[in-house]
Amino acid sequence: MSEFNKSNPHTQTTIYDHAPQKEEIADTTPSFTPDSTSTLLVEQEHYLFIRRTSQRYGRTWVGQEHNLINWLRQAEKLADSVTLSDDQPIDVTYNRKKQPSYQPTKIGKMFYRLCRSYNPSHAEYYKYHRFNPPITIILNAINQWSSELMTKMNINGEMVVNEPRTREIFESAISFIRASCRSQTYKKELDNYRRNEEKNIASCCKYLATQFQRRSQLLILRIDLYFRPTFKDWGYTCEADGHHSRLLRALRENRIVPDVLGYISKREDGIDRGIHFHILVVLDGHKHRNTANLTRMIGEDWVQRCGHGEYDDGIDVGENGKKDKASYFNCYTRQDQYRFNCLGLIRPTDPNKLRGLRLAIEYLCKETTQLRPRPPKSHADHQDADLAHRQRIRNLRKGTMPKGHSGRGAPRSSGLDTSAIDRELLKK
Repeated sequence: MSEFNKSNPHTQTTIYDHAPQKEEIADTTPSFTPDSTSTLLVEQEHYLFIRRTSQRYGRTWVGQEHNLINWLRQAEKLADSVTLSDDQPIDVTYNRKKQPSYQPTKIGKMFYRLCRSYNPSHAEYYKYHRFNPPITIILNAINQWSSELMTKMNINGEMVVNEPRTREIFESAISFIRASCRSQTYKKELDNYRRNEEKNIASCCKYLATQFQRRSQLLILRIDLYFRPTFKDWGYTCEADGHHSRLLRALRENRIVPDVLGYISKREDGIDRGIHFHILVVLDGHKHRNTANLTRMIGEDWVQRCGHGEYDDGIDVGENGKKDKASYFNCYTRQDQYRFNCLGLIRPTDPNKLRGLRLAIEYLCKETTQLRPRPPKSHADHQDADLAHRQRIRNLRKGTMPKGHSGRGAPRSSGLDTSAIDRELLKK
């Protein structure tokens, strides 16, 4: 797939195959007792970004990324509309005097709106990324024709479609998109993207379904890990990436919270937030119920693990004149805003919780509007872009697949009812 000098939703994150440095284990055993008196305000102290949330669907955007995410969705809609129809961008009608009147069609309006709302700075920011096939096609068309098209406006910002050159630009752009999206090369690339997405979703859902073979009750935690704006560039370094790798290892070894059965981690890159991580953690639901404090313990470990850094303007600094490099958001604090909530205790017979778990996995694994970030670089040297691009990047990471029932405890008298799991989680 041709790269749009940066090539890519929604929205997406990476984990690298470099060997993580060996982490020293503290001599003291970490405390696993959550502080029941702690308030959830602690998350707000670390979370620095304003969220816009729909009460109905629980969608959340942050700053400029709201505009970019919406733009990417509209670009995909345009690619689908152009591919599935033969409609022209400009419609012509004649009056009684046989005089033509030109009006943009739905496709023409969509393309024009994308050109007007296109932000070239986004392309510069993501120049080492890759977008999915439909967005790449739209970006190529906009790069070729939007600059000239934006000169064909009147003082009210409306298209001057009566000019022959304006109509020619529309027709050329839509013809290019249609021909590209109907080519065999494009279809193969799109199939590969969708196949990879479906494969990741199926793998993660199977991974979680297998956890129910070990425990009939699971406790689901979700947390977003960030780097503070001042240290956003540091988030692209190998050092910062190593902290994430070591945090996952510490989770696996029960050194942050106890009785961890598994985890799924997705790394993403955003305009406002830079590199950040979405993590879903599975605990033994028979032993733990305090979702909020257990999630907070993971966030505090992340902040402590990343350490402090110099803060130039001296605002909100600690006693030592430095500030935390990292921040986090406890997703449990907005559990009531999810249309289908999967957080907290979940049983294999609860269809709504399982449906929410499936939606969470689909979000983590979605490829169509997600972005692939560039590989990390050290402070000392900046890696060559082509060399870095060839390195193996894993945006999605999960724990080791469990081997089935642990064999401990009395057997279930009627066996495990997997009908809801098959229907809502595995979509069988």
